Amino acid sequence: INTDKKVITVVDTKDNNNQEYPYDKLILSSGVTPKSLPIPGNNLKNVFLMRGLDWATQIKAKLEDSSVKNITVVGAGYIGIEAAEASVKAGKNVTLLDVIDRPLGTYLDKEMTDILEKHLEDKDVKVVTGAHIQEYVGSDAVTGVKTDQVTYPSDLVIQAAGVKPNTDWLKGTIDLDDRGWIKTNEYLQTNQKDIYAIGDATLAYSIPADNHVPIALATVARREARYVVKHLFEKKPALPFGGVVGSSALSVFDYHFTESGLNSFTARRSNVEIKSSFYQGSLRPAYVPAGKDNPTVSVQLFFNPISHVLLGGAVLSTYDITAQGNVLALAIQHKLTVEDLA
Repeated sequence: INTDKKVITVVDTKDNNNQEYPYDKLILSSGVTPKSLPIPGNNLKNVFLMRGLDWATQIKAKLEDSSVKNITVVGAGYIGIEAAEASVKAGKNVTLLDVIDRPLGTYLDKEMTDILEKHLEDKDVKVVTGAHIQEYVGSDAVTGVKTDQVTYPSDLVIQAAGVKPNTDWLKGTIDLDDRGWIKTNEYLQTNQKDIYAIGDATLAYSIPADNHVPIALATVARREARYVVKHLFEKKPALPFGGVVGSSALSVFDYHFTESGLNSFTARRSNVEIKSSFYQGSLRPAYVPAGKDNPTVSVQLFFNPISHVLLGGAVLSTYDITAQGNVLALAIQHKLTVEDLA
C-alpha cells in the first residue's frame, strides 16, 4: 500500500504481473489463516489444514476413502470438534488431541466442558488432552502422530489449532500489535488516513472486557462492515463503533450450546476480575417427566463480584437453546446485573 499516492499494488500469483488500484477510502479485511504447527513431518501427505474450500473438498474426499480408517484431529476448538464429528459420522476411528486440559477450553468453563467431553467419548471420539505432539510419523504419507506419551495410528491428520492474522504484508504501513493484529480507533480507522480495517484480522473492542481483543467471528465482521459503510456514506456524522460482546454457538453431536461475553479463560487474559455461578435444572417445570421433552439445561453466568454486572454466560442442553445467546448478549451489552436477569 502506498499511502502517499493512495494506491494499492496487487500481484497476480498466476502470471506474476502487478496491477495498481487507486483508492479514496480503503477498507482492509485481510482475515486470518490457520496456524501450521512447527511439527516435524507436517509436510507429509494426508496432513491437512482446515483452510478454505479447496482443503475442505480434499478432506471430504478422504472421509469417503475406505482406505482411510484412523483420523487424528489436532485442536479441540470449534473447527476441530466439527472435524471430529464429521469423521465419526463417516465411520472413521477418531482421536482428538489438544495441548490444554480440556476440549473447548477457551470457550467454556470446566463445568460445561466435562459434559461435552463425556459426550464426545460416548460418541466414539477418543479425547486426549494435555497432548504435546513430537512428530508426524511417516516416510511419504502420514502413518501416525507421536506425542510425548504414545503414538496414535493416523491415515489422516486434520490440523485445527488456531489462526493467525493475515497481516505480514501490512507491517511497516499499518499499526499492528506484537502478534500482528490490526489496531483501530473507535471509528474502525487505522493509523493511516482513509484506511479502515474490519474483520478477523483486527482487534475488536469487547464490551465486557473493556479492551481490544481478537474475536474471529463472522457476526463481528459483519457488524463492523455495516458500521464502516454507514460511517463512509451517511451524511450525518457516525457515532463511534459501540463494540461487540462476542457471541457464538455450536452443536456437538446431540448437544447444543451458546456462549456470550467472557468466561474464566478470556477474563484472565483480559485481566478482568469475575465471579461465576453454575446451575442445572430441567427445561420445563419439575412436574413434567424428565426425558426428551424435558431435558436438563446447564447455565453458567459470569459477573463482576462487586457490582454483579453480567460479563458473560453460557447455556448447554440437548434441546436447542442457542437463541438464549441473544438474551445474554443484550444483557451484557446493556450492562444488566444478575439481579436484573432474575
